[in-house]
Amino acid sequence: MKRLVVLLASLLMVLGAVVGTATTAAAAPPGGTDGGGLAAYTGELTREQFALLLDSGLDRHEIASAPGGAEGTTRVEAVLGDRQAQALIAQGLPLEQRGAQARTFAAEPGVFRPWSGPGNLREEFLALAAANPGLVKTVVLGQSVNGQDILAFKVTRDANRVRDGRRPATLYVSTQHAREWITPEMTRRLMRYVLDGYGTDPELRRLVDTTEMWFVPVANPDGYDFTFTEGNRLWRKNLRDNNGDGQIAVGDGVDPNRNFPTRWGYDNEGSSPEPASETYRGPGPASEPETQALDGLMRRVGFEFFVNYHSAAELLLYGTGWQVATPTPDDVVYEALVGDDATPAVPGYDPDISAELYTTNGETTEHAHEAYGTLAFTPEMATCQSASAVDPEDAFEPADCESVFNFPDSEPLIQAEFEKNIPFALSVARSAADPDDPVSVTGRTTPDFVVDSFAVSYGDPQTVAVTARRAIRALDMRYRINGGREQRVRVSEWAGGERYGDDGDRWYGEFRGEVRGARAGDRVEVRFTGVKPGRGGGRVESEPFTYTVENVGGSVLVLSDEDYNGFNPGEPGQVTAPRYAQAHVDALAANGVSTAVWDVSARGVPHDLGVLSHFDAVVWYLGDNRLTQDAEDVLTQFGGSQLEDAAVSERQQYLTLAVRDYLNDGGKLALAGETAGYYGVLGSTIGGIYYGLDGAPEQDCAVTTALDDCLFVADDFTQYYLGAYSRSPRTGPTSFVGTGPPVEGLTAGLAGQPTNPIDEAGSFVPTSSVLPVEEFPQFASSASGQYVGAQPGFGEPVEGEWFANAVHADSSFMRLTRTVDLTAVTADQAPSLAFALAFDTESGYDNVIVEAKPVGAAGGTTLPEAGGLSSTTPPAECEAGFLLDLHPSLTQYLTPGTPCASTGTSGAWNAVTGTSNGWQDVAYDLSAYAGQQVELSISYVTDPFTGGAGVNVDATRIVVGGTATEPEGFETSLGAWTVPGAPAGSPANAGDFARAQAPDSPAGAAITTEDTVLLGFGLEQVPDAGERAALLGAIVRGLTGSGAAPAAPAAGPAPAPVVAPVAGG
Repeated sequence: MKRLVVLLASLLMVLGAVVGTATTAAAAPPGGTDGGGLAAYTGELTREQFALLLDSGLDRHEIASAPGGAEGTTRVEAVLGDRQAQALIAQGLPLEQRGAQARTFAAEPGVFRPWSGPGNLREEFLALAAANPGLVKTVVLGQSVNGQDILAFKVTRDANRVRDGRRPATLYVSTQHAREWITPEMTRRLMRYVLDGYGTDPELRRLVDTTEMWFVPVANPDGYDFTFTEGNRLWRKNLRDNNGDGQIAVGDGVDPNRNFPTRWGYDNEGSSPEPASETYRGPGPASEPETQALDGLMRRVGFEFFVNYHSAAELLLYGTGWQVATPTPDDVVYEALVGDDATPAVPGYDPDISAELYTTNGETTEHAHEAYGTLAFTPEMATCQSASAVDPEDAFEPADCESVFNFPDSEPLIQAEFEKNIPFALSVARSAADPDDPVSVTGRTTPDFVVDSFAVSYGDPQTVAVTARRAIRALDMRYRINGGREQRVRVSEWAGGERYGDDGDRWYGEFRGEVRGARAGDRVEVRFTGVKPGRGGGRVESEPFTYTVENVGGSVLVLSDEDYNGFNPGEPGQVTAPRYAQAHVDALAANGVSTAVWDVSARGVPHDLGVLSHFDAVVWYLGDNRLTQDAEDVLTQFGGSQLEDAAVSERQQYLTLAVRDYLNDGGKLALAGETAGYYGVLGSTIGGIYYGLDGAPEQDCAVTTALDDCLFVADDFTQYYLGAYSRSPRTGPTSFVGTGPPVEGLTAGLAGQPTNPIDEAGSFVPTSSVLPVEEFPQFASSASGQYVGAQPGFGEPVEGEWFANAVHADSSFMRLTRTVDLTAVTADQAPSLAFALAFDTESGYDNVIVEAKPVGAAGGTTLPEAGGLSSTTPPAECEAGFLLDLHPSLTQYLTPGTPCASTGTSGAWNAVTGTSNGWQDVAYDLSAYAGQQVELSISYVTDPFTGGAGVNVDATRIVVGGTATEPEGFETSLGAWTVPGAPAGSPANAGDFARAQAPDSPAGAAITTEDTVLLGFGLEQVPDAGERAALLGAIVRGLTGSGAAPAAPAAGPAPAPVVAPVAGG
């Protein structure tokens, strides 16, 4: 696994691809194979070209880039299959395959060797074991896909006589990913280092005598050996033949580091269900023999620690990978061992929670921790480029690297990388005897308590949490109210809530106690105490903290996030209190709901236990707050550029996490705002929006060298907790209509506010329309409301309720055909076919064409789109012949060859491909057919190997002399249009054009989950107080299960809230 190390300049290329449906991945041949080997490709790309690269299905973690030579370009490096690369080249990307320079990278041959075969690593390890029978035991863990033994080597005194796992044990693994050649050198050299030092170094001797050190040098022997064969140096996965064709090609293999049972297939971001993906998780958890072998070892031995070496990113990863920004109790130990950005345990490496930025699931180390209580790390070792820059006097240059994975075949550089990692590797083993009191090279120690303190409580009783060492006995919580008598209460261990679970709590746990009897205005002092066993133990206690009880009461919290102290472009005047809190309070009061208000601008982020936990539901609204920014966030340094809408204040991250923690503990949430779920201009590229420097989040974001220079608020919260997978803005909505629970049947006019017109209302694709609820029940979501009057989106009709739709199917030639009588029309009248078109096709490979031929003619042509939307570029890989063999009628418009010609036996090629980003009005000139009858077909032509969503057609008409005639919107039938099926020579279509309505789960103005309701507009933008009250009342009742009916609008002032919504309240 490699974390995202995309350099700064690459991001400048994607700003043209901010909103809209992404194009689909490049085609793959039958069975998901690519038909060519993997190789590194480089090129200098424009912004638009870089967007196409990102949309091609690559793992964005594994694209490296640097500033290009020309202004506004980026030089990129990406590992691609041959067909994938050729598809991108066909779309105009100037990519070239890159090879390592022979002089540089073969200067010292023989350091890197395969696993099997004479003189290679397997023989060396077996010989090392045979030479040290008293210290090394060889264990066969199982066999690989191809039947190779997967070997482990136990190093300890009397290794062959002492029962496995009898002593505190540490496991070192390498080469789960085949191309990461530096990693088996790490474990090989570490095992030799320990054995060689046993007789001379007392510290090493003591370590070997008292602990077990286990080495699995090549966990993926088939894949690793495969990388030493011609054209396969960059192979990553095992050698599972996914399509059973007896060959191994791109698209085969399972990622061994996504195949473990823990959180296997939790979502499709942390791993992929697609065999062609480099993170393909396999057909089921632990489906692969390599996984079963390693899992069996971990189960049998019960390791205290596990170090899983990977490359190439120079990171020290630990803890939670399945969800971003999720610390666990055992992070106390992890952090002590890895250090921080200023003092990392391996010089130059960046210590991080595994999913600080991006997620993984089915991952090895997380499984080790959750299934067996083994504390596990993933060091990502050096890149080829960083290693090549170490010694300016040697022959290795960063520019000569084929990819980040091609660590130089240089003994000095390999040894230097190994030596840099020795202290951390040994510190982990030295900590195995007492894991919660580790021996850290950073000098850090582990505290007994980490208290989750807060300054303000909104109620009684009040839960207080502490992360405490499990070894502590008689753990309790003590508190005083207003300096009175100290009270002592028992604590209980927290079970982890609805989503988080009791992850990462082998040596530390989260415990909670309750303060009771405090009233508004009281000050409460809290501390935790216990008895620590063993030498140096005794009674221990945490530092006390004090909170003040405020604003007790209310069942719903109005969370005012107007950010009136921040920067909101276009705001007419500064205010000192929320503009719209009272409107929300009044709407709830009209429903008999008592409220309290928390003003984020005045009070900061509310604590999930201190404040949020006291309420049945939270109504979080944005008001005029477009993005939570301070003045310094308005423009973000992005190399030599300054970007707008690229960063927010760090308080946005902390507020999001506080609300997520509240939901995990059983809370209910309504979030309303025009830009709710908007993650700025880079949202679709980085999966969030920046908020601060990595390692110093309080400092302004400045992206100067790499994408992860800055931290970001991830869009995962919106996708996986609020049920909105993606957002697009809608203009001009005049009202909202509830179409599903809890707002079904309700309507509300939309008019905006003088300070906030409704000009970018959010429309959301439900997560369940991307991740089906049958497979991902944890993300169940649905659209529960629609806009009226807004521009339609993809999958919604342009007019009326129906349109013509062709859902993608491979190997199809779908046609919507009619005859137009132009016998009485002259060319001067400029006849044309006009219609609304929305398309999402596999760019280059699948195409939309408009075919025309005189009635009765044998051959025809395709027409160019009058506005320039079409292109004469032949289909991608036309020269390969498979498309023309599949659809021979295309030879009317194309001539096979290398390259194909854009003319054929009777006409020329004009096609639309890629994505339309919504509906577009198109027109096709029919002047050439004036005075005759012409047969027209709107055709969707697909190749055999995957595709996009398909093609939609609506509002067709024949325009003559500027007047639209023969309109057809497909409201009751196809009208003059027919569906004749595929032309002669093509296979029968698996699907075809048909009348369609908006799908069951279209993009919605509101998205509902079991615990949340998300609105793409602000409730303050509903001008009618009665409609606002009805809408918010239904939402709260639906979330909380309250059966109270909405109250009629009061004739006089609304009942006062429990807490008045003033600044500071």
